Amino acid sequence: MNSLQGVMKYLTCILLFFFLLLRAFPVISQEDPEAEKILNRLSEQTRASEPFRITFHFTAINLQDNSKSAFTGELILHGKKYHLKTGDSEIFFDGQTVWNYMPDVNEVNVLNPDPEDHSFLAHPEQLFSDYRLTFRYHFVGINQTDGKELQVVDLYPVDLKENYSRIRLQINKKTGRLYSARFFGKDGMQYIIRIEKTDPHIKVKPSAFKFRKADHPGVEIVDLREGNE
Repeated sequence: MNSLQGVMKYLTCILLFFFLLLRAFPVISQEDPEAEKILNRLSEQTRASEPFRITFHFTAINLQDNSKSAFTGELILHGKKYHLKTGDSEIFFDGQTVWNYMPDVNEVNVLNPDPEDHSFLAHPEQLFSDYRLTFRYHFVGINQTDGKELQVVDLYPVDLKENYSRIRLQINKKTGRLYSARFFGKDGMQYIIRIEKTDPHIKVKPSAFKFRKADHPGVEIVDLREGNE
């Protein structure tokens, strides 16, 4: 379970970021016109690209012990459905059920998101339908990275009880697309997502978001859903 929980924590950070792009920006209260213009363009670009595939680099930094872990992966997103592939796991979500497949042990854990857990990392789609989760935002300036001009915008939760203090976005000024996002947790953890490639308007079948037992002979299924334990 520790491995699963770790992967799911990373995963929900990534998904939270995309839900933020797709759902949160239109309801942000106005306070910084320059940041608002940048965020609106980013939101429009993201919405117009769906369904899309991204390849990304993800880093988790623990400031308390100076440790760091990282992986690369691929994410297909279509509405609330997703398919995430990393080096040591493959995760499917069809809108109701999560399958976490671990190829090294040929095992899949099956679970449903907990509707009672409203934490930042546990249930992002509910967070963005919650009136409490609006953001203050601020245009920080321009960074030059990898030969690109990046617009930097910080988002701050209005609800100070949230378990993060800030989200920093870097947006490619030329394309209006995301370059990176950095989440600052109050627990000393930071999560960085850097987008390597975006493939918009891909053709994807509903079956892409479901785990198929027939494709994995001999797989061990561990059903963690309530009532199946």
